[in-house]
Amino acid sequence: MTQTIPSKAVDGALRLARLPADKVLDIVPEGRATASLSLVVDRADAAVRSAAATVLSDPELREDAGKREAAADERERAMRLRAKAEKTEKKAEAKTEQKQQEAQARREKADQDAKRKREQAKKREKQRKAQAEKTAENRKKSARTKAQKTKESAAKEAKEERLDVLETKAEALEVKEAAVRANEEARRLKDAAETTKEARKSD
Repeated sequence: MTQTIPSKAVDGALRLARLPADKVLDIVPEGRATASLSLVVDRADAAVRSAAATVLSDPELREDAGKREAAADERERAMRLRAKAEKTEKKAEAKTEQKQQEAQARREKADQDAKRKREQAKKREKQRKAQAEKTAENRKKSARTKAQKTKESAAKEAKEERLDVLETKAEALEVKEAAVRANEEARRLKDAAETTKEARKSD
């Protein structure tokens, strides 16, 4: 009975002593700072109980202090694990965000490369069509020039052939006229000879 009264007195005193801190912790939103403050209060509570148990030789108070100390250790371990988990999560989120940014950058680069290639292909196609049109026009021009030259050459040859024909006709006409003149000259000479012969007979 004598041990229970001091134990209750210590418990009541400690509850009264930590009341302001507990009220603050109840009001302030839960976070890492409030959890750390609560842990400090709990450890101080456990330490006072352990010291009082030693002074009063109270095993029940010592057991209570040990449980509170163990609970504080467990809470501290949980806090470390949560902090580690949050850190790991943040690293993972940062890594994921970095990968997403890199993927986005790769997509944008791929889009730009694809756009550039499409533009280059269009440019090459345009140049190819322009070159094909130019080549076709050059061929048409060459064909027209060749046809004109062939036409002119044919006309020249036809003209030369007509000149040859005319010359041949002229030569034939000259020969014919010469033959006519020769016949007339021969007839005249014959007539003259006959006239001369008749004159001789008359003498």
